[in-house]
Amino acid sequence: MAEPVEIVPYRARFREGFAGVVATVLAELGFAVDPVLDADLAQPEAHYGGIWLALADGQVVGSVAVRRSAPGAAELKRMYLLPAFRGMGLGRRLLGLAVAWAREQECSRLHLDTGSDMAAAQGFYESYGFVRTGSRTEVGGNEQRCEVLYELAI
Repeated sequence: MAEPVEIVPYRARFREGFAGVVATVLAELGFAVDPVLDADLAQPEAHYGGIWLALADGQVVGSVAVRRSAPGAAELKRMYLLPAFRGMGLGRRLLGLAVAWAREQECSRLHLDTGSDMAAAQGFYESYGFVRTGSRTEVGGNEQRCEVLYELAI
């Protein structure tokens, strides 16, 4: 039997696994890693104040990252789980860590963007209390991504 999934803080030794989870989920959605939109993957610790990873048998299977974005606000990024690990409560555990980090940073709101075609993700965020605030199109080096914007008062 496999070991249970554990959630750990990001360490540089997990960089490749972190980037691999992001690339896998992007591919599932019909996207590729973009040099502009995904530049943070080269050195995540330089872009985020907090990053946590879900590990199964020592392999990265999920992630969440958060950073300050403005006075009193934080931005949730890189909330991904490999398909085999969805529906197990890991997303809520990861999101809870990001929300706790934002509160510790004295933020009163947490915002995020998610793909316009990602109905399950939108439902997940809404079930947590996030409210839709709009949409935008992100333009990268190779592609464009339509994003739905959400915010949570914390």
